[in-house]
Amino acid sequence: MGYTTLRHQGSWIVRQSVGSTPCLLGKAVDCTYIRGPKYLEIDVDIGSSTVANGVLGLVCGVITTLVVDMAFLVQANTAEELPERLLSAVRVSHVELSSAIDPNLESKSSPPPSSSN
Repeated sequence: MGYTTLRHQGSWIVRQSVGSTPCLLGKAVDCTYIRGPKYLEIDVDIGSSTVANGVLGLVCGVITTLVVDMAFLVQANTAEELPERLLSAVRVSHVELSSAIDPNLESKSSPPPSSSN
């Protein structure tokens, strides 16, 4: 995984701790890459890094005051892979953790009941 750039508004302590320098996400935390015919899924394990866990602990207390801009691209390793292109960008703004829901990604649905006429 290539670079993740963060731009954030928030408390001075968070700005100083997190910084705004782009990082190689795949080198900072463990990532699992799942490639399908028309998609690329990247699962990021923030818990795999002590530093990321520390930042998360700091941010959780003030997350409702933060605005974070992130941009994602795949790192080019050879000249043939240049220029790098932006894959996606997202703004996360004033997150309310209490409103989070479990997406229940594992399908636990049972087959429909058989009709008994």
